[in-house]
Order: sequence, then C-alpha cells, then structure tokens
Amino acid sequence: MLSATAIAAMTALVAGGITAGLIAILHVLKPEYEPSWRMISEYSVGRYGWVMRLAFVTMAISPAATCVALWPFGGAWTIGLAAVALGALGAAFIDADPIMTPRAQATPVGRAHTVLGGVLLAGFPPAALFAGVGVASALGWVLAVASVVPFAGLVWFLVAAAPAHGRGGSPGIRIGWPDRFCFLAYLGWVVVAAIGVLSVV
Repeated sequence: MLSATAIAAMTALVAGGITAGLIAILHVLKPEYEPSWRMISEYSVGRYGWVMRLAFVTMAISPAATCVALWPFGGAWTIGLAAVALGALGAAFIDADPIMTPRAQATPVGRAHTVLGGVLLAGFPPAALFAGVGVASALGWVLAVASVVPFAGLVWFLVAAAPAHGRGGSPGIRIGWPDRFCFLAYLGWVVVAAIGVLSVV
C-alpha cells in the first residue's frame, strides 16, 4: 500500500501536469490574449474563464501536496509551500482586472487578485529555497539548488514589469513570457521535489 507521503508526491505531479495542460489549452481557446505581454491571470476574465480558475485550483493543489510530501523530511521548513498554495487558491475565485488597467483605477476585486497572485508569484521562490534547505539532510541539496530557477524567473518578471510604474500593461511591457516562465519553473521544481520523494519512499 502506498504511504501518505507517496500519495502526496503523486498528487503534486498530477496536479502540476493538469495545470500546465490547462494553461496550454487556454492559449488555443483565447488566442486574442497575446502571450508576450498578457498575464495568464487574465484568462480568468470572460469566456472560458472557468478553465483558468480550474488551473488556479490545481496550481494550488500542487505546492500544497508537495508540502505534505516533504513534511516528513523537512517539517516546518516546507510550510511556505502551503502558504503560496493559498495565494493560488484565492486567485481562483477572485478575477484579475484587465492588464491595461492603471493601478489608480483598479477595482477592489482586481487589487485582491494582485495581492493573492503576488503571494504565489513572489512567494514561491523563497518557499522552494527554504524547503530545499530543510530537506537537504534527507534528500540532498538538489531542491535548494533547483530553487535558483524560480528565483531567476521572478527576477526576469520584476525587471520586465518595472517600466509599468503603476500605469498598467501595454504591448511594450513584455511581462507575459516571464510570467509564463515563472509558473513553468515553479511547476518544474514541484516535479523535481515529487520525484525526489518518490525515490526514497
């Protein structure tokens, strides 16, 4: 019989794969959202918005399940993964404003989404680093070293977003690709973590 740790690791893998698949499908369903400068959060607005909401739910399940899978090896060091999962879960039910909306004109709902999205986007790299350090004695330093990739994605995103200065997005502010890279990097780290757990349980 599979242990709870193994089940959690497999859940993280499946949820991460579903998330990536749903986001890929949305690029086909909503081709009007130019991926070079539109955030994936915007897919939750309008037609087929439910697909992005489902992707946010599975995106939340993936790091939460990873936290459960890593807990026996790192304990409280892994709790940050559960925290970023809450950001994704909240974003599933609170839609983003269109990216062109200046900060001064953002709706309360849009501001809430920005905060929740920020918890996920900015919170995952340090959560991954802490978890990687916490499990190093049991699983090695692979996860801590692998956290460099999510950090690189976050830096790329922040540099790309800097020209906006609260004015809202535009085709000249290319934050779409770094946004997508971040989420692929985050899901990739989850894959590495889950495989690491499954290799020892």
